[in-house]
Amino acid sequence: MLTTLRRVLSFEMTVAEWIGTAAMLAVPYLAIGVLWALVNSGGIAAIVWWPAQVVSTACLA
Repeated sequence: MLTTLRRVLSFEMTVAEWIGTAAMLAVPYLAIGVLWALVNSGGIAAIVWWPAQVVSTACLA
């Protein structure tokens, strides 16, 4: 068990490999996010404009 763990932890990666790994892991999340944004455009508008709504409500009070 410990030899397997040591072998995994001793594996070296270059910066380019780290960037490539991060990009491969991010692609599904980005694809789902874009698809959700296209389907729920009304919800996106509410999320984008909430800071303006908070400020306008605070100014009225």
